[in-house]
Amino acid sequence: MFRNLPLVLDAQETIKRSLAKSHKVQVTDRNADFKRKKTVIAKTESFATSLISTLESYVKKFPSIENLPPFYQDLIDIKIDVNSLKKSLGAVNWAYKTCNNIYSKQRKAMRKNSNYDFLQNKQQEIYGRLTSVVKQVSNELELMANAQMILKEFPDINDVPTIVIAGYPNVGKSSLLRCLSAAKPEVAQYPFTTKEIYVGHIKKQERYITHTYQIIDTPGLLDQSFFERNKIERQAISALKHLANVIIFLLDPSETCGYKLDDQLNLLSEIKKMFKFVDIMVVETKSDILKTESSNLKISCKTEEGISELKEKILSIDVGLERS
Repeated sequence: MFRNLPLVLDAQETIKRSLAKSHKVQVTDRNADFKRKKTVIAKTESFATSLISTLESYVKKFPSIENLPPFYQDLIDIKIDVNSLKKSLGAVNWAYKTCNNIYSKQRKAMRKNSNYDFLQNKQQEIYGRLTSVVKQVSNELELMANAQMILKEFPDINDVPTIVIAGYPNVGKSSLLRCLSAAKPEVAQYPFTTKEIYVGHIKKQERYITHTYQIIDTPGLLDQSFFERNKIERQAISALKHLANVIIFLLDPSETCGYKLDDQLNLLSEIKKMFKFVDIMVVETKSDILKTESSNLKISCKTEEGISELKEKILSIDVGLERS
């Protein structure tokens, strides 16, 4: 969704590129005096129109935050801060309109006067005023450039049945995603390896129709209130809130994740309360280390025990499923 955002440059580079374009402008005329005058006008127009159109593209080609799906709005607020981004967009939009107004008025004056010295002075005035306006929004351009880099790293979320994997850190969420799909999230034996949202897919063929199921690996959650959660955990809550048709909640009875089973069960109870209208599949991981007597499905990503059964359950989900 965000891969093709236009490159946002800082104030200095934005000005520099427009100046470079203007320097390349060549005007031909048999009359040397006319050529000099036309060149000044053409170079000024090239600089101003380039600068104005660049500022306009920064604003108009940036995605409208209000029109984005709620999940992406949450993600922007978590990683960038929505209000700061909106203020920056507003400031750059002001710069675009101000530069446009300045040049529109000064262009008429240039075209009405044929005095070379006047044209040169007017050119320097336009350069100076437009450059000053752009420099006034240098901080805002930097924020937009930074936001753009973050947005390009956002996962592509499709409008298909979606299974969100949740649980405490290090219970095996990323390992499970790797087992179920071709996604390759980072896997390591320490908590909070997953700091982002990872997306994988499973496909089911029914005659001539291919059904796609989206599986999302989320950062680990701890058993605490929403206001105590850090930015990494809040991504997981947002995915559960806005994307999940089904939640696969992983429990690690072996407690090799570093957290007690009682704490994990408390989190499960809290997730059930928060998302009471979403189906929750409780799955116990690391069955190669410890297997309980519970009725929950037991899996091991090392031995692949239970993986086929879990995949069958996922593929049995109604493809027309919608979130409540």
